[in-house]
Amino acid sequence: MRWLRRINDAIDEIVDYRALVPLRIAAGPVVLLHLRPFLELAADGITYRDRFWMPFVSWFPAVSADLYVVLLWVAAFCAVLVSIGLFTRFATATTAAIVGYNLFVSQVHYHHNRTFLFVLLVGLAVVPIGRVFSLDALIARRRGRPLPPPRARRWPLMLLRFQVAAVYFASGFSKLVDPDWFGGTVTRIRVEWYSADAISAGVPEAWVDLFGSAGFHAGFAKVVVLTELFIAIGLLTPRLRTAAIWVAIPFHVAIQISASVQVFTFAALTALVIWVAPTLGRRRVDVGQQQHWFGVVVRWLDWTGRFAVEPGADRGIGLDDPADARSEGGAAVLRILSLLPLTFWVAAPVAAVSRWFGRSSPASEVAS
Repeated sequence: MRWLRRINDAIDEIVDYRALVPLRIAAGPVVLLHLRPFLELAADGITYRDRFWMPFVSWFPAVSADLYVVLLWVAAFCAVLVSIGLFTRFATATTAAIVGYNLFVSQVHYHHNRTFLFVLLVGLAVVPIGRVFSLDALIARRRGRPLPPPRARRWPLMLLRFQVAAVYFASGFSKLVDPDWFGGTVTRIRVEWYSADAISAGVPEAWVDLFGSAGFHAGFAKVVVLTELFIAIGLLTPRLRTAAIWVAIPFHVAIQISASVQVFTFAALTALVIWVAPTLGRRRVDVGQQQHWFGVVVRWLDWTGRFAVEPGADRGIGLDDPADARSEGGAAVLRILSLLPLTFWVAAPVAAVSRWFGRSSPASEVAS
């Protein structure tokens, strides 16, 4: 019963959704990229009705070709409104509805990356992410009626996190139980398809032979599968979450380079902000007058609202973190950089190693 009470308390907890604002801003360009091939076909007079068309269920509404094109352009327009934060709740819900309609109107339109995008849009549509860094907030402030903070119950965030982690787990587990995938046959075939193109592009034949060998793919496929499973489990495990996010970044970059995944890479990378703790400004950064520039940098790069920058005594830079001891100087700078989205991937491992060596040294044990 205690376990159930903890879950219930977590569901009802009011949290701050400021960290999802970068995902909202990035959602517009990602949706436009997703809609581009459909709009290009529509410009040539081709819609889903003019190609192989098989609805998922017989009763799903099939609009006319003209109305379908109008819906696509409405989604594109609303996607822009989502990014700039104008009529945000309406624009996000409309974009999600039309992207979802286009996904389910024909089985030909179904792709995992499009489903992933649809899930993210639905998640954004049910939380108040238009109250900060948006035209809605600017207009309300100028009218003298500022919007309330972007706070709501935690349960939409919990569902969104579970769904995103489930994507990694489903992908990794399905490959794990598929002997062709786990054995390396699938990855080897994909390399063989593009080996001629790679050689013509200037890749040495010896490299192509190495990366196309059965022995290489027998190990490479297992690394891919286990990486996906680690990301899935790590994202749901607080102690492993930072490492899972760190691994997910190069993993998605490698996928984008080596395979055609449409908008999945961009959507998945921006979706990593959902794992930021939903608390606003709990970490206080103290900057002296000589380090004023660093406070400006932190404010500009703190896209997820993790820090409250305040002027401090001329003792340099300090960080008060409720989840950790106070740090100052270089340790504080490294810790701050490890929590900023733009510098996370480089600074996080350096900060982790530095903290590990610091804790293992006799001097740090005495000081603590």
